[in-house]
Amino acid sequence: MLWKYFRFELKLLIRNKFNWLLGLAFILFFPLYFPHYADSDMESIQSIKNAESGHYISIFNVFPEELRETTKGEEIYNNLIEQASLINKQRYSLWKRDNFDVYIESGLKLNELRLRLYELDNEGVHPDYIVPKEEIQKEDALLHYYKKHKLPVEPDLITASHYMPASLEYVNGLMFMLFVLFIGSTMLTHDHQKRTVMSIFPISFVQKAIVKTGIHLGQIMVFLVLGVALGGVAASREAAWGNFNSPMLLYQQGGVIAISTTRYILYMLIAMALFASLLLLAFILVNTLTKNLYASVLMIVLIFLIPTVLNFTGLHIGLLQPLSIIDIGPILNGDAASLYGNDALDYKLAAFWLLVMNAGILGALFVGNKVKYRQRNATPAFEAGKGGE
Repeated sequence: MLWKYFRFELKLLIRNKFNWLLGLAFILFFPLYFPHYADSDMESIQSIKNAESGHYISIFNVFPEELRETTKGEEIYNNLIEQASLINKQRYSLWKRDNFDVYIESGLKLNELRLRLYELDNEGVHPDYIVPKEEIQKEDALLHYYKKHKLPVEPDLITASHYMPASLEYVNGLMFMLFVLFIGSTMLTHDHQKRTVMSIFPISFVQKAIVKTGIHLGQIMVFLVLGVALGGVAASREAAWGNFNSPMLLYQQGGVIAISTTRYILYMLIAMALFASLLLLAFILVNTLTKNLYASVLMIVLIFLIPTVLNFTGLHIGLLQPLSIIDIGPILNGDAASLYGNDALDYKLAAFWLLVMNAGILGALFVGNKVKYRQRNATPAFEAGKGGE
């Protein structure tokens, strides 16, 4: 009977023209967004290294002469000279687009020298030109990844491999939440309008909720994957495919690690699937209480936007951290951990929260249905009215 109900719901979904039109618009967003992405002001690695090279002129100009005469000052000054030389080697490697081993080895040595300056208290170096330790660690993670996997450095940012994760980060959040809720908004329409027809399936309400959620989640993920893929094709035609093995940074347990672009995209898709499942289940739960489509959507949106609104006012409430998963991007890059002052707030914790909240809503649906069933059976038919309901 469960299989028959699955096929019945699938037929309803296939005939739902609203969902297909909404999905088509969502898919087309990805290729249409690429021109805006390509025109945005993104600094290439070459321009960043050129700017860093120019900083050393100012660093040497303001370096105290009296400090150079000391042993410590001499070491700092020689350190800075070597840094400038290494950056120029990196610039040349990027300009030639060849021998990226030189770029990587120079970068690793450069990071060692910058960390050594921290041991020397960066004495004599103007504060504006001190590279933060966090940036050094991020650069080091990327360079070690390139070295370990023997990959060429990818200096161009306008490629499909850069655009696809960027487009996911852009749609993730409020836009994706509204898309999911509108896709799922008709899940219970048939149940409310044609109760007699739906009563022919002798399965529990929770089983129905799981089937509805699974089918709609499948449709949502098909739209999402097709959109990202089509956006990648559009980017490759306008620019290039790029390298999907190239590294991206992932925040993890208070630090950063480098992972492949493919793995990063996969992490985002999994997180968005879990979030979409949570939204669909939440819609079923709220809609069974309100019996109003628009009220249900509005309530869910407002609940998940509470942390964002409070953050704008400067209030960061730790208990609301689980709701911050509306936007997985800041969790992946570590911005959410910095915002809430919680080093443990990384991808694994977010995935755990999503699973727990999904299970929690399923539990609430199960308990609520049990309570409703007992109340209905405990009420005499002549008191219940409405045909014994």
